Amino acid sequence: MALEGSLRDFDLFSLFNMIKTQGKSGTLVLSRGQEFVKIFFDQGDIVGCDSNQVRMEDRVGAMLVRLGRLSGDELLAMIQQQRQTLKRMGTLLLESGKVSNQDLEDALFNQAMSIIYRTFRWIEGDYRFDSMLPMEMDRENFPPIPVDTVLMEAARIMDEWPEVQRRLPDNAIPLQKTAQAMALKLDIDQELSSVFDGRESSRSERSGLTHEQETVLMYVTEPQSIQGILQITRYDELDTCKVIAELLEMGLLEVSQEHVTTQTPSWSVPSDTQREVFEPAGPSAWFWPLVAVLLLTPIFLYVPKSRASLNLGWAASSPRTSTWPRM
Repeated sequence: MALEGSLRDFDLFSLFNMIKTQGKSGTLVLSRGQEFVKIFFDQGDIVGCDSNQVRMEDRVGAMLVRLGRLSGDELLAMIQQQRQTLKRMGTLLLESGKVSNQDLEDALFNQAMSIIYRTFRWIEGDYRFDSMLPMEMDRENFPPIPVDTVLMEAARIMDEWPEVQRRLPDNAIPLQKTAQAMALKLDIDQELSSVFDGRESSRSERSGLTHEQETVLMYVTEPQSIQGILQITRYDELDTCKVIAELLEMGLLEVSQEHVTTQTPSWSVPSDTQREVFEPAGPSAWFWPLVAVLLLTPIFLYVPKSRASLNLGWAASSPRTSTWPRM
């Protein structure tokens, strides 16, 4: 028998604790409007996660692209190959030789935790837990995660998120670098130049920013919304938003007046949406004549049961050759 109800009556902390304490195995489905998240448990530990808003395979691959382990073209080719062979994306990534087992485990862990932590911020929603687990789970590259690990980090996020959110503008508002940021020499750029020039970088030229602050600042090569930055960052949502808030307060980022259109990477676009769209053609010239034939045919073929009735069918037009015997 499935366990279901509202998150207003039974919050996620209580649900996860119950599943851990009772050592349950099954699927926890969390839904809010058109969005749902599935979290898979085996004897009280988390062994997988999925969401209809984010395809796990595409997100893991996209993160590996951002980390420089794959190119966009290589990932797109793997996604097409996965659709043809029905192999797991993890298997294809390992077969490519560009991704190690540890890289894949880290990517799956980070993406699963990102999805789960986001659900802890839901104010309302529904839950349903049943004892069924999917057969196609990637247990080889997704080691079980203790629930206590998730709950500790979720508690930290829930505690810090309201303050971080207060310091940020709306996620859709575009941000851009200030003149101060444009004139700033980033340590990352200087280190790369030093490598190519064969010299050591001078400490007097340091930017004074952390590595995370420089990395996020480099994402804003043009006006970019917070939502757009979150789609390309290598850090989790909370840490990225904290860095953006810090850059705004330091005067290195500011609100832009330009309109921003979020660009979706080619590898994350479903194949169906890449097909050419054809305008529907009008009806054929033979359409209405065929309709008329179909409507009139039953009238001409109709044969009435009573001979005394008005006969408009073909039976009335044929001559009577037989004589009925008189009684």
